[in-house]
Order: sequence, then structure tokens, then C-alpha cells
Amino acid sequence: MLAKGFGGAERSFVDTSLELAARGHQIQAICCHDFAEVDRLKDIDGLQVDTVRSGAEWNWFVSFQIGRLIAGFGAEVIHTQLRRAAWHGAKAGKRLRIPVVSKLHNYVDLKRYENVDHILATTQDQRAYALAHGWAEGSVSVIPNFSRVTAADSVRPMETAPVRLLSYGRLVEKKGFDILLNAFARLIADGVDARLRIGGRGVELARLQSLAVELGIDGKVSLGDWIDCVQSALDQADLFILPSLDEPFGIVMLEAMARGVPIVSTLTQGPSEVLDDSTAHLVEIGSVDSLYRAMKSATVESGDSSQRARHALERYKTGYSADAVVPMVEGVYRDLLAARSRSE
Repeated sequence: MLAKGFGGAERSFVDTSLELAARGHQIQAICCHDFAEVDRLKDIDGLQVDTVRSGAEWNWFVSFQIGRLIAGFGAEVIHTQLRRAAWHGAKAGKRLRIPVVSKLHNYVDLKRYENVDHILATTQDQRAYALAHGWAEGSVSVIPNFSRVTAADSVRPMETAPVRLLSYGRLVEKKGFDILLNAFARLIADGVDARLRIGGRGVELARLQSLAVELGIDGKVSLGDWIDCVQSALDQADLFILPSLDEPFGIVMLEAMARGVPIVSTLTQGPSEVLDDSTAHLVEIGSVDSLYRAMKSATVESGDSSQRARHALERYKTGYSADAVVPMVEGVYRDLLAARSRSE
């Protein structure tokens, strides 16, 4: 994985590496030399960390360097995350005759995946996208993201006052945090005693801070703090909000499900496949009014919200925990190795 920051795809890279190592595999994690969270991968039994310069896709030396590292490690399968790694990693895999699995996080140009043997789509919609762009049925599997957050034993009752709302992610326009601030302002104006925490960093921070002041809610909003421990942050929240305008999956949603926190989410691509009305309050994309009404309903009718959170917690345990998802990934590895063995 050759990105530098730490969003959902980067979290998937870290969690997959850690979980596979914990399950007894020998893992080589190759990442950019200035990857923000490289320290999470260090000093782990069964996990070797190697770093490279994250060159552009046209830079042939990157794939050569990656190939040399992989050959030295003796890898049997290469698993890439995001487009640049798919391009360089799969070129290395082709030279070394090692099967390559690439996880599809976004709706990107699949030309850079031409040397990949198998795509892992996180949703049925992503699978349909790959098939529509020429991929064979047997070369695309749907395996959702998972979370390593420990599942809660039960759902906690909602605080009466102030109600604690939480959202977090990269502070970029598509995450819809401006919509959330406007909806929260209406909630406050409606007399609900609430506090909102929006964790994360990004280019939208100054604009969001100005908007909070303009709406007169800056005293009730915490903006821009980095959340090191999502489990702790979720355990201090009564309601989790996912206001995204575009969300191919949304690992943050799984984290809220795992800790039994009621969820309000827009009906974006990932959440609309994972959640339904029995597990969350679902709202129109980009609608301040729809988001406000769902937040109001979730806080006023806390019993209903808790019931949905209980259903979401059970869905997480059976379908989106590491124990539920990682064996499917291991199955793809085994199938690719068996197919490669038969072809030789």
C-alpha cells in the first residue's frame, strides 16, 4: 500500500496485515517510507515491514524495488491496496509469477489493474462495476471490510443530557461534515441539549470551523482533533453520524456497529448494503433536513435507537468482524495458489 495518509483504505491495509499475522501467517507489509501509521506495524510477531519511495505510476523503478523486496521475502501471494500499489505490485507479481489480489476501495479506472489476478470488491455494487468494465465473473469476489475493534457485550443506554454525538473521518468535502453542522445547528435550535465531536484532519478544517461560528454552535462542537483510539471515542458517544456524500464502504460504520452505538447514516453505496432500517437511521444524501430529522428521532426515541444498535451489533459479529471476514480472504489466497499450481 503506497499512500501516505490514513483513511479507510489505509486502515484496511494495517488491519489486514495485523490480523493475518495474528492468525499465524508470515506477512511482509510494504508501504510508503513516510506512511503516517507505519509504527502500528512494527514489532509484531510474524510481520516484516519494508518501505519504499512512493513514486508515480510511470516510475518503473518502484515496481522493480517492490519486486526485489518480495522476492527476498519469498512471498506466495501479493495483496495490494489502492490503485498505485495495484499497478506497481501487480507488475512485480507478473515478473515473479506470483498471484496478485487487489482490493477495490473506490470506483477507479481499472486499466491500472490489468496485471492483477483477482479483485476483492467490498460491495456488490463494486463487483458490478468491475464486471461492467470487462472483468470475468470468477475473477471478482465480494468480501466486505472488517474491523478489529472489539465487539461490545451489550448496548449502553443513551445519556439524557447532553447527548453526545460523534463523527470522524478525513475533513474533505465528500464527507459531508458541513451538512452535519447545519443539521446539528437545527437540533440545538430545537432545544435538544447535545454536543458534537467531529474527529479527523483535512483541508476542510478552517471552513468547518468558520461555519460552526457562523451557525452559533462553536461552543457545542469539537472539531479537528485526531482520534487515536476509536474504541474509546465510540464508548463516550451516544450517537454516531455518517453524513458522507460519497462512501464506497465506510469502515467507521463497522466500528460504531461493533461498539453498539446507534447510527445515523446517509444512503451512500457502502452503508446502503450493510445497514437497513432495522440497524440504523438512514437518510437522504446531502439533505440537511433529512439528517436533522433522523438525529432528532434518534435522540428523542432512544429506546428505538438502542434496539437498532443491538441488531447492528449482532450483524457486525456475524458478518463484519475479523473472524467472519478474514477466512474468506484466506480462501481466495488458497484458490489462487491452487490454480497457479495446476497451471504449472
